[in-house]
Amino acid sequence: MVILAKVVILKCEEYNPKFIYERIEYALNLIGFEPKKYKKLLFKPNLLMRKKPEEVTTTHPAVLEAVINLFKKEGVDFIVADSPGGPYNKKRLEHIYEGTGIKEVCEKTGAKLNYNTDLVEIEISGESKLKTLPVIYPFKECDGVISLAKLKTHRMSVYTGAVKNLYGMIPGGYKVELHFRLREVERFMDLLLDLYKSVNPVLSIIDGVIAMEGEGPSQGTPRKLGVLIVSDDALAADYAASKIIGLKEEDFPLIKRAIKRGMFKEEDVVFLGENIDDVKVSDFKIPAKKDITFIKGIFPKAIEDYLKELMTPKPYVNLNLCKGCAECYMTCPPKAISIIEKKAKIDYKKCIKCFCCHELCPEKAIKVKRNIIYERFLK
Repeated sequence: MVILAKVVILKCEEYNPKFIYERIEYALNLIGFEPKKYKKLLFKPNLLMRKKPEEVTTTHPAVLEAVINLFKKEGVDFIVADSPGGPYNKKRLEHIYEGTGIKEVCEKTGAKLNYNTDLVEIEISGESKLKTLPVIYPFKECDGVISLAKLKTHRMSVYTGAVKNLYGMIPGGYKVELHFRLREVERFMDLLLDLYKSVNPVLSIIDGVIAMEGEGPSQGTPRKLGVLIVSDDALAADYAASKIIGLKEEDFPLIKRAIKRGMFKEEDVVFLGENIDDVKVSDFKIPAKKDITFIKGIFPKAIEDYLKELMTPKPYVNLNLCKGCAECYMTCPPKAISIIEKKAKIDYKKCIKCFCCHELCPEKAIKVKRNIIYERFLK
């Protein structure tokens, strides 16, 4: 018997906590979600970095507030936790909780915020070939995870939502190491899918009221979609988001890989709530692909490698914007960045094009440089 993944599409034009509460409560009834089945839940928002809610880099605090109040009414215990990009320590957590508006919401509602930076090892299995992964300690204390994601584009994975949000379960320094070990997009997707299987979120809510398009996940442009997506299946929620923004299956590495691995079937998804066709947009800006594959097998290996290097987008530093804060230096997996005279400098011989520097630069000083041929003809 096939168990269908239920995805509820909700129209939501503004960040009104009371209205969002009502919308999510309606969605939970539609999919038959029972909060009281759980003793303690981990609410996992996307808190990539210290950004104000209006910069649309992180899950909006109004969404978290609505979820907190809804589960408080049900008498369920919970904790709000994430491991943002960069070092995982109490000082950084305090800095990001405050800057994203999450601390204010938790103080207002009496919700518990995690400051425990201990780790716990979990077993994983699958195509990533990894056996264990360290994750944040609250995972051990809870019997379910709710992914509270932000609908955004992403330089490496094209799109980030409910499944990619779970990558924040891995503490900062370990995320950097994994980027270095799993450089190819397909291998990184395998890691996300293996992590998804092990964490097994019980519910996913994607904040698409105001999404991010273009050069996400932190330097893109706000785009109002006016939607919330609620599902008991994170992959199905991400599939719904991809349909809304017009992201084709062949251009969506996560879903493409999940289908190949037999983890996802389009026909097993049922849409509830609003008609998904009524919320679709046709001009959502998707980032250009990280590299090109059409030359593979056409030229000798040496020429192929040269052309691939020439055509692959690269990060570069806008020296007028760079303030030498060293955020990129601290988070670069291959240590390809140095700070010279208070400016970042990239060693392209070491750079693996993971775009972590682009993702985490607080000044938006790390840009993406593309070959002129790619920009004009192959974008």
